[in-house]
Amino acid sequence: MNNMTENKINLILIGADELALKKQQAILSYSGDIKSKIICTPSITEAINHYTQDEHSIAIINLTANGLKELQTLNDIDGNKAAIIIIGDQSNVDLLSQAIRAGVKDFIDTQDYENKLDGVFCKIKKNITHNYNNNHARRLTAVINAKGGSGASFIASNMAYVLSKHSDSKVALVDLDLQFGSIGLNFDKTPKYTITEALHAIDDLDSISSEAYMSKYNDNLSLLLPSPSDILLPGEINITHLKRLLELLKMNYSQIVIDLPRLIDPVSSTIMEQADHITLVIQQSLAQFRDGRRLIQILNKDLDIPLERISIVLNRYDPKNSLRIEDLKNMVNHDKVYKITNDFERVASASNLGVPLCESAANSKIAHDLKDLAKNIVGINFKEPNKSLLKHVRALLSFL
Repeated sequence: MNNMTENKINLILIGADELALKKQQAILSYSGDIKSKIICTPSITEAINHYTQDEHSIAIINLTANGLKELQTLNDIDGNKAAIIIIGDQSNVDLLSQAIRAGVKDFIDTQDYENKLDGVFCKIKKNITHNYNNNHARRLTAVINAKGGSGASFIASNMAYVLSKHSDSKVALVDLDLQFGSIGLNFDKTPKYTITEALHAIDDLDSISSEAYMSKYNDNLSLLLPSPSDILLPGEINITHLKRLLELLKMNYSQIVIDLPRLIDPVSSTIMEQADHITLVIQQSLAQFRDGRRLIQILNKDLDIPLERISIVLNRYDPKNSLRIEDLKNMVNHDKVYKITNDFERVASASNLGVPLCESAANSKIAHDLKDLAKNIVGINFKEPNKSLLKHVRALLSFL
């Protein structure tokens, strides 16, 4: 059972000095809501490989004389890992640099852990608990174009990618454009099994077997895709089966992003009625603004979806365009608008490569816009780079 479901955080203390490990355990014994375990071994690298891959644990690693090798082992772990506190020689700039690359949360000097360990541990424990509670509320986000070709698939793809990389969320990206879906192309993925096959087999599926129909992109992101060759008409989808499929997805994923075709039919209506948030993608033209107004009216008046659950994304935003954001807000009578910078070359390049733009051009202005969009719409805390270790390294380098 996951330790967080028991409202306790696993604490693993790793090192070669049993007396020091017991002292550290005693310091933290008053923190509450933890289950601690001491791993006293001369083979720190083996212990790191075995005990540090639970993302909801905290591991305190006491480096030995082989500290660089031990940190390299930590850096080589592929995928999620525990929050790491290192205890070692803080004056060693090579250790600090390797610790940053390994993504450790804090580095405490061996001579000073009795004074600092409790404060560092409690801060990390609080963040883990807060992020877990935020990120594991199951959330469904639907993305739809106001007019064909506005970029909903691009927005959905990058939102899902950003969530998978910058939060502790397991993300499912579902392409419900069953005739012209392009999500698979955005990730250079051809499904082994399709969403159509999942719907047909729904009576035999559970949370484990349903995973066979997902195409994995990275450790946190999986795709559920339509067939690239067969055509399924919207009227052929059993709505009861679709609802059951959503239930299975919610068992395995805390964030579900669904790319919808520009249709108001039983399928899209079912998704939008269940969605925690609907993202409407619009471009900067009068025709698009008018279609956006009409779609919002349908969602709000006909489907009874509150306006606070609807956001507008002004894609390919050009500040030189005579139509401004205020014009859009006035026309659609809705002010929850986000803009995505127009960057045709990077978008086209990412599409041709078959990778999300937020992966191929992570530091671009448009990537920052997409990250802010995902953060604001989903409303969860993103993981930020560890700045405290950078400060330690810079301070040491200033004396060299």
